[in-house]
Amino acid sequence: MSNDLPQSAYLKETRSYKNNVQVTFGGYHKAKRPIEDNELTHVGPGTPCGEYFRRFWIPVALASELSDVPLRIRILGEDLVVFRNKQGALGLLHLHCSHRNASLEFGVIEEQGLRCCYHGWLYDVDGTILETPAQDSKLSEKICHGAYPVVEYLGLIFAYMGPPDEQPDFPKWDTTMLPDVEMVPYSIHYPCNWLQICENTMDPWHTVFLHARVTDIHFGDTWGIAPVTQFYEKPHKIYATLTYRIEDKIWVRSQETISPSFSQVGAWWETGREEKYFKRASITKWTIPHDNEDCMIIAWRSFGPGIDPEGQGDRSMVGKNSVDFPGQTGQEPYEYRQRHPNDYEAQVSQGSINAHAAENLGSTDKGVAYLRRKLRRAIRAIQAGERLPEAERMGEEFLTHTQDTVLPIPIHPSDDEQLLKDVTDAVMEIVFEGDTLGGDERASFIESKLRTLKNDARFTAHCGDT
Repeated sequence: MSNDLPQSAYLKETRSYKNNVQVTFGGYHKAKRPIEDNELTHVGPGTPCGEYFRRFWIPVALASELSDVPLRIRILGEDLVVFRNKQGALGLLHLHCSHRNASLEFGVIEEQGLRCCYHGWLYDVDGTILETPAQDSKLSEKICHGAYPVVEYLGLIFAYMGPPDEQPDFPKWDTTMLPDVEMVPYSIHYPCNWLQICENTMDPWHTVFLHARVTDIHFGDTWGIAPVTQFYEKPHKIYATLTYRIEDKIWVRSQETISPSFSQVGAWWETGREEKYFKRASITKWTIPHDNEDCMIIAWRSFGPGIDPEGQGDRSMVGKNSVDFPGQTGQEPYEYRQRHPNDYEAQVSQGSINAHAAENLGSTDKGVAYLRRKLRRAIRAIQAGERLPEAERMGEEFLTHTQDTVLPIPIHPSDDEQLLKDVTDAVMEIVFEGDTLGGDERASFIESKLRTLKNDARFTAHCGDT
């Protein structure tokens, strides 16, 4: 018999009471775990969340992983092979040959396609069967092998796995088009469900404790300061802002999660001590499910002016299962990880699929709740036959809003927390206002307007107060 309880029954069945008062040592009554939220966590073909993911271009492999043999991958519960034919065209095919189901990971890459090792069937990158040796020549006209369109962009290979007639434009995000910024691809495998990895960006309070207060300082001493957090929603996005009081400065940091699982965060090793304006993302990442219990972050690590103020980044460390900031891969010895836990340990240890009904969310978990609610609405919209809204864009440039701004604004003597909230609203209003522009013009406009805030009477009128 299963040891799982439905979510609706879990809290009722697992509380330990005596005379209507909860009591300690009630573990016996909580031994049964609730089942996972299938609607949000299951991603295989035909599942609601899997269908949601299939409406987007998603990265599926690093270009550097391709060689002279096919690369076997698993995406959204589906086994596939990706390859580059000898003419340079990319293909993403269903793993099993349409003839006798032999795996095409053992196929031979040829000039125009991929040939099965078993009986020599030859597949073009679009699934067209080019040759069926020793078979009825008309057989290839009756069938077409499963294939998906792919695009290579800045070292990542993207695929669209949804209905062909709903294929959206390929998104070129603004942070991938910045001058003097190098985008270095990497990927990291996680042996757990995709959602508990993706939610991390919308959990700004974990940075205070996990990254600064509980064990080690991972990125900067000021990360342990309690921020003022606010959230901003758009039809396809959620923004989290973390605003810190750093002596006589206000550091406003915004990060975002965009449908389906695309996230960006600001500079690592930022301390908020130096004045700056609209400095952009240090990582641009997707959380991509392999299946229900395995996923990967596949991403770019950005190197350039303003992103790494103290020069602590190391490009040479970035690649397959490797990145230049600590605690992301789980490759350190277990005892070390117990004493020095980081993101990997906190997220993977939630279980292969986190049971949400066993959680007790509080006021610091608003971002996680927002994300789950928005995800559920979008999944149900797809099930109802709707199409999802497209992100803001200027021409071919899709706009994002992750940034770090540090303003020299002194402490308010009576209500500094409200001052931080007001400054955050003003910063984000300016960042969103720039959406009518693109490229360098947008960045210049936003930076120029942000600079005016340090002299804005709304925020500085108190400076003479005692």
